[in-house]
Amino acid sequence: SNKNAASQISLQCLKASEKDHVLIEVISAIIEEPFFNELRTKQQLGYIVSSGVRGVDQSRFLTAIVQSNVAPAEKLTLSMMKFLDSVRDKLILPLTSVDIELYVKGLVDKRLEPDKQLAVEVTRNWSEIAYGRFQFDRLQAETAALLDINKDDILEFWDELYNSETSRILVTEIVPRTGQASSTEPALSGNGGKLLGINDIDLLRAAGESSLA
Repeated sequence: SNKNAASQISLQCLKASEKDHVLIEVISAIIEEPFFNELRTKQQLGYIVSSGVRGVDQSRFLTAIVQSNVAPAEKLTLSMMKFLDSVRDKLILPLTSVDIELYVKGLVDKRLEPDKQLAVEVTRNWSEIAYGRFQFDRLQAETAALLDINKDDILEFWDELYNSETSRILVTEIVPRTGQASSTEPALSGNGGKLLGINDIDLLRAAGESSLA
């Protein structure tokens, strides 16, 4: 049987402006290498450690994933949450204007790079039609938004994405039945109330209902 445990944390941004879409990519670029170095290289929690941004319609998700055959899912989750708790003070506050310019330049260069295949351009434009957005100049608009970003924007965005009462955080855990990474009990609440586990199912349901109201 598969003896791997895994945990994925997704932070959802519901805002649909170009600035919000590129800010979550800037955050992703800031945390990507430190996240890997901390959980994979230093803590050696798992052989699969990654983070990145994915889009679902107009919303964006910042996701962090760790898979391990030596640590249970709850340890993976708590280690990732501890890392995310440190992002503001350790990774964003120390940023200089030069640091931000380098992150921005990397994202701008990707957008300004000519399509190497016609299929790439077709797929991008077709997605605008499929989702009913029809914003065929999205790359140019997002490039302009990137060039207008400053440190205060990044701090404000991160606080709303992760540190506010309206933050939308989904934790998904895979627990093996046997092996070193197996767990003896289901996920419980923790991290100062930020994580709601199965022992707080009523509160979890109430939180979900209030977000849909």
